[in-house]
Amino acid sequence: MTKFRTGRSASAVLLAGTLALTSCTGDQGPTGKDGEAGEPGTPGPAGPAGPTGEPGKPRSIEFAEVGFPRTNAEKNTVRASTSAKVNGVDVPISFTTLLRSRQDPSRPERKCDLVNSPSTCLGVLLSASGKPLRDEAGEIVVTNTHDNTSFLEAGGKIFMYNSTESIPAGMYVTSISKDANGALSATATKALDTSPIDGFWYSCAGTKSPWGTHLASEEFPPDARFVQERTSWADLKAKATSPTFPEFKLAAQYFNVDLTDANSDGVPDGNFQDFLSAYSPYFAGYPVEITLDANGNASLKKHYAAGRGSLEVPYVMPDNRTVLLTDDGANVGLYMFITDAPRDLSAGTLYAMRVYQTTPPGSATFTADIEWISLGHATNDQVRALIHPPGNAPRITFADIFEAEPPYTDGSCQTAGFKAVRGANSEKIECLKLKPGMELAASRLETRRYAALLGATTELNKEEGLTYDPDARTVYIALTEISKGMTSQPGGDDHISVAPNLCGGVFALNAGPWTDASGNVVTQYAPLNWYPVIMGQPTTYAANSPYAGNTCSVSGIASPDNVTFLPGYHTLVIGEDTSGHQNDAIWSYNILTGKLTRIMTTPYGAETTSPYWYPDLAGHGYLLGVVQHPYGETDASHVNDPEATGRDSWVGVFGPFPPLK
Repeated sequence: MTKFRTGRSASAVLLAGTLALTSCTGDQGPTGKDGEAGEPGTPGPAGPAGPTGEPGKPRSIEFAEVGFPRTNAEKNTVRASTSAKVNGVDVPISFTTLLRSRQDPSRPERKCDLVNSPSTCLGVLLSASGKPLRDEAGEIVVTNTHDNTSFLEAGGKIFMYNSTESIPAGMYVTSISKDANGALSATATKALDTSPIDGFWYSCAGTKSPWGTHLASEEFPPDARFVQERTSWADLKAKATSPTFPEFKLAAQYFNVDLTDANSDGVPDGNFQDFLSAYSPYFAGYPVEITLDANGNASLKKHYAAGRGSLEVPYVMPDNRTVLLTDDGANVGLYMFITDAPRDLSAGTLYAMRVYQTTPPGSATFTADIEWISLGHATNDQVRALIHPPGNAPRITFADIFEAEPPYTDGSCQTAGFKAVRGANSEKIECLKLKPGMELAASRLETRRYAALLGATTELNKEEGLTYDPDARTVYIALTEISKGMTSQPGGDDHISVAPNLCGGVFALNAGPWTDASGNVVTQYAPLNWYPVIMGQPTTYAANSPYAGNTCSVSGIASPDNVTFLPGYHTLVIGEDTSGHQNDAIWSYNILTGKLTRIMTTPYGAETTSPYWYPDLAGHGYLLGVVQHPYGETDASHVNDPEATGRDSWVGVFGPFPPLK
């Protein structure tokens, strides 16, 4: 409670006159004392009234509904809203494709030249030495897994950054031209050299920082324990599942490891230790910051101090110091990184979320209060030295950090001092004990395992996109699927117990001041609680229904993935990554009215990625959107339909809107 103190009014002081008594021959007497203060005088007349301000106008945006795709032609293409009502005014818009994978905007008909200019082809994957990677058949790899995209401005120019959800991942910078009417077009593309940061890995969502850089993510890094316990290429091939063995071979190819296979059995002949010498699973799993200059040249930084996990998205809060980090996969957590200095992610203290469920066990609804557990302080340089030690010292391994023993069949541990955790994007129980002096290494290289050891919650499932409404001080987080660790599970901590919902949902977390146990205010922007906002609804449709094959209601969201919020307009945009809808969609959701509008649908087997608002980009507003891997996850046979639109991804934008400020 804030207490107010009443101020004291100043009284006018009337000076008592002094009587000077003189004589013709005597000296002047002493000055007399001041008299009592008189009453205040009458106030003067009021000054002229100031000008009357214009009445405020509520801001609003409402997209035209595109409807559920019914015909085969509609299910084979990208469909998007063609108009929006902005502050009551109809605005014609369109979804403009800026580039598709396997395109080079500087060449005739945008056809890539993979022989003479591979680095200017959107989607090509290059090795650390700049050579195109080749697949098992010897073909140059051009991926269609485009994901997070940002518009970045530098030197008065507009650039588009784009990355791929692949192993390894690619980064691309595209020059963007904008005409007087706000129409955007791509003019030139180049792949970035990721070798200074030990390569780039499976990049999913990302954000544009408040200071104009791009913050990318690295998702699903390999489990260091699994990789470092392998003894040969054959052993890796026999046991690798995620990543797959061919993906590990692409990672080895990136680092120029000899993959000669004289027997053509799929197993390289070279020494497996050569791979482990060139590569560490601890190279990946961090926020990556991309800064562009006026020529589109990039400087890259991996922020090891923020911790390592299956990073979906790093999001910087308005204080420029609080960074929220979501974690994708099974049995995952939520993290908060408080930097030492604003706009500098190179050093800080990391916290892991601990939830206290407030709904009864097994409820269909999940609500909770949140506490934060400190994982300690670190700098980028301290952590990088563990994976790039000086001299010929060996790189750190999982076995250097933890002792491990097999659990009993009930999930409990055999030995005192060991704790049962699920910390490697897995439902498998491990019994671990931290080795002495390994707190720093564990907190930044094995963040999820260490968080679990300290009692944080690592039971969330498929924790995806995150965004923030500064007006309501509310964080929104998408969970693609509510299952696995979020239901009751034996062994390890069990902080969450709710009914499964395979259609997922979007949750809200109110942000505010959080004080640690010592009474220090750590941040003004910590998530403090957890509650549902909009949920998908599992549904079974009859075989003769036009909606047959959809397992989530076609009138609502399914498996929400990336999210973005338009401040001032109460509008949350939700992208899907789902098998619950035959054709994934992007939705606009008004958080005040609850109105949900379908604004895009994708071709068969595609995923929506990277919806992101740009309220004012050089005088116009835009909403970015990407369609990833058409015909790639489900309904692959439809690529042979007469109406098929090809496997290449779409990178595009809704707009132009007037400035949305």
